[in-house]
Amino acid sequence: RTRRRLAKAPPSLSGFVLLLGVEGRTPDLAHHTVLFPADYDAEFAAIFGRQPRPVPDPTLYVSVPRDPAVAPSGCEAWFVLVNAPRHGPVNWDERGLAERYAGHLVDLLARRGLDVRDRIRFREMLSPADLQRRTGAVGGGIYGTSSNGPRAAFLRPANRSPVPGLFLAGGSSHPGGGLPLVTLSAAIVADLIGPA
Repeated sequence: RTRRRLAKAPPSLSGFVLLLGVEGRTPDLAHHTVLFPADYDAEFAAIFGRQPRPVPDPTLYVSVPRDPAVAPSGCEAWFVLVNAPRHGPVNWDERGLAERYAGHLVDLLARRGLDVRDRIRFREMLSPADLQRRTGAVGGGIYGTSSNGPRAAFLRPANRSPVPGLFLAGGSSHPGGGLPLVTLSAAIVADLIGPA
């Protein structure tokens, strides 16, 4: 019964990541910056609608750590993340799609006030297909199984499985997806297992 229930659980949305090496400093840019679109609902319609597609105007999360160990002197290392439909409903391996979308996101950063186009010295991207290949997460889902619906978040598998000695930790088990909850999931499992 558990196996059937887990097999039917839809994966969450994915993400599209840009890793940028930027020459020079960007004044007044916080470590964490979130740039919202004019139409937030349209973002999720693009991801979860009948015909999922890359979001034309997504929320942009930008992280620029000030740790000198992550970038050469006088430069910045940018982590840019946007929500994206998972690989499968959108074929992120389609020739040129990820590269075009990465360029679109850099242009979008510029339109929202962070124009670094002429300062980019390094650019790497991770599409939902790349995330799937690197992590094994279905479709590159970044939050485990989907928690859509009023009860779904409370129906995640327990950390102690029905199989003796098998414990579950991660975004698809209790308490859910996202780094803080995944860390809490691991702590719960550590407490269940007890000291070594």
